[in-house]
Amino acid sequence: MERKLASIQKIVDVQPIKDADRIELATTLGWQVVVAKTDNFKIGDLIVYIETDSIVPERPEFEFLRERKFRVRIIKLKKTISQGLILPLSILPNKNYKEGQDISELLGIKKYDPQAELEYRLESESQSRQKNKIDKFLKRWSWYRRLFGKKKKGGFPGFIKKTDETRLQTIPNILEEYKDDVFSVSEKLDGTSLTCFMVQDKTWYGKKKYTFGVCSRNIYLSKQDNSNYWKIAKKYNIENVLRNIIGDSKCIVLQGEIIGMGIQENKYGLKDLDFYAFNLIFDNIKFNNYTSIQLLQEQNIKFVPIIDNNFKLKSTVNEMVDYSNGRSLVATNTLREGIVCRNYEKDISFKVVSPEFLLKYGE
Repeated sequence: MERKLASIQKIVDVQPIKDADRIELATTLGWQVVVAKTDNFKIGDLIVYIETDSIVPERPEFEFLRERKFRVRIIKLKKTISQGLILPLSILPNKNYKEGQDISELLGIKKYDPQAELEYRLESESQSRQKNKIDKFLKRWSWYRRLFGKKKKGGFPGFIKKTDETRLQTIPNILEEYKDDVFSVSEKLDGTSLTCFMVQDKTWYGKKKYTFGVCSRNIYLSKQDNSNYWKIAKKYNIENVLRNIIGDSKCIVLQGEIIGMGIQENKYGLKDLDFYAFNLIFDNIKFNNYTSIQLLQEQNIKFVPIIDNNFKLKSTVNEMVDYSNGRSLVATNTLREGIVCRNYEKDISFKVVSPEFLLKYGE
């Protein structure tokens, strides 16, 4: 499900906040947001909702966010957590909007994503260098290619789904729709996403030929480099791992999280880089965690910590959010970032990010 940074939504609830005269708590979708009483929001009103981790433009209505560099973050007011912004439709050019409509582009809102910015900047620099005429001329000599050749990068493979999960608050109705289904709950680790794949190209005189690839969250790194992605691929010999377990499949994809030194301030206190898998996919079929753990453990690949393999969804978003709080099973001295819930039979998954984690680390 594509994320809508800013959208037209409906107020579904308004509640008072204890010991607060000027503010109250409004709910839209599954998000709870502190709003001013003077805005006079009522249940059923269409409003503008802006998600956390959005960068808003420098406009008068967003001036109060200047000190935060116009970034929308989770905050706590009167012991009440607020996630996102709720604004009246009057900030828009006209009033002809429908519930659910994406207005991110209309408002000029962008996602706060420093990791993606870094990846695309590296890719842009690489492409810029390749287009340089002098550089192109000198590349005719091998000594120059050895000294100055940059690794070519490309867009994320179209046949692989990216690892971003939808937040529960965006799809709150899922709690009622799948209340009778059993889910697996794993810990959401705070790192950087790695995707490795192997695809069968052809058979040459009875021998199968494969292409192995390494990707960051957004970019296919087609050649080995010194990035953390390739360091992990080499450290765990992932190419051979995939070759060992691909069997008769045409394609295998391994996705997981890199944590440790130099990654997200190394909240787990590791002395090196480490890797935890969370998806193992054969020919577009995602294997459940039982099978994945068994296959990967034999290849010395760890799986993300499993919290509960027989979990029934709780009835409210708030209960699920409370459940997401807790200590990490990787390093008990730090909070866990949240949880990921999956039902493999129906191919349903979503994440719940811990507000305690977000508030502590200013995410």
